[in-house]
Amino acid sequence: MIRLRYTLYHFAYCLLALGLLSTPVAAQQPQEARLTINHTPFTRAQRRSVPLAIEATITSPTGIRKAELFCRVAGGGDFTALPMEAVGNNLYRTVVPDWMTAGRGLEYYITATDERGQSTSQGFVGFPLFVPFVTAQAPSQEDRLKALQQTLDDMRKGKETATPVDPRGQPLPRNR
Repeated sequence: MIRLRYTLYHFAYCLLALGLLSTPVAAQQPQEARLTINHTPFTRAQRRSVPLAIEATITSPTGIRKAELFCRVAGGGDFTALPMEAVGNNLYRTVVPDWMTAGRGLEYYITATDERGQSTSQGFVGFPLFVPFVTAQAPSQEDRLKALQQTLDDMRKGKETATPVDPRGQPLPRNR
């Protein structure tokens, strides 16, 4: 009886060991055989209250069944799913509407599912990617003065080359 029990435990431990060893082997598939998302997160602030295009290169040897961007206004709330459209050469794109870019920033993550049913994501609900927003800066006082000076210069040049007209719109003879 003890020998039988020992044999069963030994068999169970062998199965357990094989199960634990097979998992890392399966996870070490070649890169080209896996579903991957390659997206470079934003490093600079983007303009507030304008649509924002977000792109990612998504590859799988079996093809992509679905790609989505989940986003929300920074600070909380539910994520909204936006479908990503294939635009060619494994590039997928979606445009976040302007009303979602009106806050201080946007939290988002990208998910994809291939034809085998495998899924992956870049970012996730608990740790989303983030893009900050800034208001478009108005021209500085110096830029406005330069633009005004350019306008005045253009008006002066136009006056010098324009043919003078009388009140009825008829050209006046030039004095020489």
